[in-house]
Amino acid sequence: MTAPADTAQPAVQGRPRGISRLAVFILGVIVIPLLLNVALNNYGAHTAEGAVQMAFATVAGQTVAILSGITIVVLTVKRKYAIPAIIGTVVIAAAIAYGAVATMGGAADLLFTRLADIAEVDQLNR
Repeated sequence: MTAPADTAQPAVQGRPRGISRLAVFILGVIVIPLLLNVALNNYGAHTAEGAVQMAFATVAGQTVAILSGITIVVLTVKRKYAIPAIIGTVVIAAAIAYGAVATMGGAADLLFTRLADIAEVDQLNR
């Protein structure tokens, strides 16, 4: 009597890839900052509180964008991509950071303008 042959293949286990770099880019640089600005926008009359809220929403969204750029670089290095891919990712992350810092500066200028306009209207209403 012969023993039955074991024909079952062992399960091949691959490394889990986790989240993709493109998903981090789209969510962190586009979707989350946009949602923060839409959710925290002041849709009524301009008030000082609303102006500050909108400025902080912009800064929070751009901070998420910068952190997403850093995350993309870390994922690229951790997954051992080639050197040109790492350099390209660093350039993209630097462009994201530069644009985010410029947007934060624009938000600060807009905040000062809005606060000045609100103060002027308050002065005229007295």
